[in-house]
Amino acid sequence: MTAVDHHAPPLETGWLPRPELSVAVLPRGRSYRAFPDDSHLNGEGYTLHPGDGIPFTFELLMRPYGFLQPGDEVADTAGRAWLFEGPWNWTAFDAMGPGAGPEWPLALLTRSGTPCSVADAEAVAEATTTGSHQETVQRWMSLTEASPTP
Repeated sequence: MTAVDHHAPPLETGWLPRPELSVAVLPRGRSYRAFPDDSHLNGEGYTLHPGDGIPFTFELLMRPYGFLQPGDEVADTAGRAWLFEGPWNWTAFDAMGPGAGPEWPLALLTRSGTPCSVADAEAVAEATTTGSHQETVQRWMSLTEASPTP
């Protein structure tokens, strides 16, 4: 999935019901930059409109970083602080650049700018006791046959 868009008011497409939600998806093995310039998809993928009555099925292969929410701030084992904006979108608070990403285990510092609960902090710590950011990326790539785009 590359994007989820909410439409208020609903889109005027010429079909009823008018979509209030659009989901853009790419076929397995493709990332945004994988499409040639002359592709009919033009790097955007296929657009689905849940609620339009056309049946479709999604199979969740993996949810990287399901224990984090966009806007979470974490500290890694190397002592660096990071802003999580999505599985492949990490911003380090220092000037050292992203490097290979955060080093596990992670400690949740804030959730969307506010102090996090003990339960949320424990969930993040427990989820990152084993593995690494690079292992998460590699597992996702092996399941999707694609690579994250920067």
